[in-house]
Amino acid sequence: MPKESFEQFKIGEQAKKEQGPKKPEPIFATPEELKEKEKLFVELQEFQKDDSLQGLQRQKEIKLQLLELDQRRLQRIAREKGEAMETDLTERIKLHEQYQSQKDILKELGIVKKLRSGELGIVGLDNKEYPLPEYQDILQRMEKQKETIKTKQEQGFTKLLLVPFGMKLGDLIEKYKEIILKHHKQGKLLATKKDPKEPDEKLELDQNEPVWAWEQYKEADTKGELVYFPKEFSKNPQGKTKKELIKEQGAWNVLLIEDLPNIPREDKGKTIKNRKQLEANQTPNEYLKTLQQDKQYKAEQGMTPEDQLFYAILYLEQTNQVIDDYQGNGSLSFQLGAYFLASGYVPNSFWYRGVRQAFLGGYVPGYRSDVCGARLGVRLAP
Repeated sequence: MPKESFEQFKIGEQAKKEQGPKKPEPIFATPEELKEKEKLFVELQEFQKDDSLQGLQRQKEIKLQLLELDQRRLQRIAREKGEAMETDLTERIKLHEQYQSQKDILKELGIVKKLRSGELGIVGLDNKEYPLPEYQDILQRMEKQKETIKTKQEQGFTKLLLVPFGMKLGDLIEKYKEIILKHHKQGKLLATKKDPKEPDEKLELDQNEPVWAWEQYKEADTKGELVYFPKEFSKNPQGKTKKELIKEQGAWNVLLIEDLPNIPREDKGKTIKNRKQLEANQTPNEYLKTLQQDKQYKAEQGMTPEDQLFYAILYLEQTNQVIDDYQGNGSLSFQLGAYFLASGYVPNSFWYRGVRQAFLGGYVPGYRSDVCGARLGVRLAP
């Protein structure tokens, strides 16, 4: 139940009117907004008596509607006051639309399932249940980093990712295999386009092994052999294991990325709002140093294998296209947000036409190639 009752809300609005100037600024709720809010409050009070799973779910939906109603009211207020206000951050990137689309895809693919609480979520590496973050939670995270998010959105970070980071990496890889096979059987496994208007190009597939994963991926996260968010690629990477991160921040990674399925080759990156897109042909060590020292990449981090896999899954579901097709329009992608401690390798992934597979491998931190790049993200911390 919201802190204020509807009656308190109306009293507050009336008090503002009475205390205001003779010609008050248009900052109050309209009759239509009052009527809509009253209806939602009444419905919420009714459902608070229903503690069934359906009742609890409806309560959450109503609270979300109340929040959205308030957001629309505030946007109207700013317009009526004639303020030179930029488009709301969430509206600019159609955040709610992205959230709902990914929620539907996660559910349809069976990545999230109904938990004992009745909520949709995943069972994490630690065998605990972790609900999918609610939309209100995403808004709160963005509010905490409002100025940073505004800057990064202007620089192209407009794609939301709801990454089921806490699930076993091996399980996510298996899900990726399943989805690739599904698209191939439907005749919808396509090469990545530079322009949506380009004709479709179907890709061939090794149906026996649609995803090849280096053996070090097997249980690397469960055994603590994969270190996340390293400060350096060395025997002392100063990162954390997945189990440690789940305890600290939960089992979901929420981030904004550039919707950039084709990482630009050297000298092909665009400069947007004083930030140049990261280009291929640097070593993982050089990329990491750039992130840490170059101010134009402030607040950005390398992606984890889980982030990369979910982006690949999401892009395939939304466009029927693979990502990082380095023999086509793309490049290989280093996942700078992780490090294989035992081997000293940095994870990478790409679509490999030569063997008709998605490929999950790794290279040493000093490896350089003109076809190898990196993808970055801005994390929305809890």
